[in-house]
Amino acid sequence: MRNFKFTTREKVYLLIALLVLIMLFISSSMTYQQQEMKPGFINTHLHFIEEIVGNWNIYYGGRWHNAELDGGTAGMTQFVVRKMAHFGSYFLVGMFGFLGLRRIFKLKWVAPVLTWFGAIALAAFDEYHQYLTGDRTPSVHDVMLDASGALCGIVLCIIVIFIRKKLQKK
Repeated sequence: MRNFKFTTREKVYLLIALLVLIMLFISSSMTYQQQEMKPGFINTHLHFIEEIVGNWNIYYGGRWHNAELDGGTAGMTQFVVRKMAHFGSYFLVGMFGFLGLRRIFKLKWVAPVLTWFGAIALAAFDEYHQYLTGDRTPSVHDVMLDASGALCGIVLCIIVIFIRKKLQKK
């Protein structure tokens, strides 16, 4: 094992990833009613999203979601915001996890693969934790959405790092 020391920046990246995971754990400990966004909140604070998603039809988890089936535009907005939170939180976990761990491994491909597999494992654990929480149903679809978010975060980092290295060579 080679002598390795994390930089301050890498420690910050890993801390951010950990904070996102803590927020996810707290969120998955809450019942659906504790997390539910009331139509008044959506109409007041998320009306711009409501206008965008009001006419969408999304097939997710084996069924269609739209304003008619999900209890109006507020219900559809809540569905979209929840799924965006899944994707976005694991995007951050993947991105900051990768940035914090990428220098540890000699082989360049190991860090993104391990970070992604780790994010998938954490997503599966989080869904299991939801199963243990009352009034929540775990979903393999949510794990796949989380894994997609983490993968996008990692791939975006790899692309940015590649472009920066090319620009620095010029």
